[in-house]
Amino acid sequence: MKTNMLKAAVIALGLAASPMALLSLAAPALAEDVMVGDLMISGAFTRATLPNAPVGGGFLTITNHGSSDDKLVSASSPAAGMVQIHEMKMDGDVMKMAELPDGLAIPAGQSVTLAPGGFHLMFMQLKAPFVEGLTVPVTLTFEKAGTIEVKLAVGGKAADAPAHHMQTHGDAAAPAEHQHHHHDGGMAMDTSGMSDVDAISAMQKAMFDNPDNPLTMGPIVVVGDYAVSAWAQAGTGGRALLKKTAKGWGIHLCAGDGLKDAAELAKIGVPADIAQQLAERLAAAEASVDPALLKQFSLFDGVMMIDESLI
Repeated sequence: MKTNMLKAAVIALGLAASPMALLSLAAPALAEDVMVGDLMISGAFTRATLPNAPVGGGFLTITNHGSSDDKLVSASSPAAGMVQIHEMKMDGDVMKMAELPDGLAIPAGQSVTLAPGGFHLMFMQLKAPFVEGLTVPVTLTFEKAGTIEVKLAVGGKAADAPAHHMQTHGDAAAPAEHQHHHHDGGMAMDTSGMSDVDAISAMQKAMFDNPDNPLTMGPIVVVGDYAVSAWAQAGTGGRALLKKTAKGWGIHLCAGDGLKDAAELAKIGVPADIAQQLAERLAAAEASVDPALLKQFSLFDGVMMIDESLI
């Protein structure tokens, strides 16, 4: 299995305090327009995540009011170990997500929008869940305009735009003594009362479902603390290898047909006996799947590492 590691940043572990210590009381704020040089950043938001989600997305619009091109070259956040600049695009019938290692061009006199299903910031190794009603700070660095901090308003798990009516009460980088919960119950989903299959399905939908491109879950097989789930979305699909931790189920990586093979699962680090059971149960479960949907599960190109530490 060829590994295409996502190397740069989305979504530094090693927090001394509990994850909730990242939430703080602050003045109410909305997704505000900010300027750096000739660039205006507007409509900044992100989506609420589950407690064990390792990644999150960041969305905003950058308008270049100047007469020369600029480029978003990097991003960072105290709320995540890494932040990468990503794009999603169709390659034939396959939708692929990839880092933009050279940055994102912002042409003079034009606007570039980072939105679900297109360009976006990818927060990796989240230090705490993104909670609806709070904010997530991110520092953007541009080739010419310089550096600026932007606060992303956290919306619902399927938000596709900033909730302009939403008031926020803190951000993911403030000290523990000011921690504060969102008052309307918008905390990340609790899967503790669900079966393993239901918890995995709910977690993946909360992370990746989109009103315009709904996520269809295929068979999910569980053996001990390991699982393989199949999914389809926007004409493509794949399979995910998951591991159960003290915080719940987390995604180790996404791939295609490689996760059907016991030998490949063992190479990744799954114990050989569990790998064999996973492969056998997945084959049996997928035997009754519609052939067109089954074909989508095979379309994932290469391997996308989500959380290397799980296995």
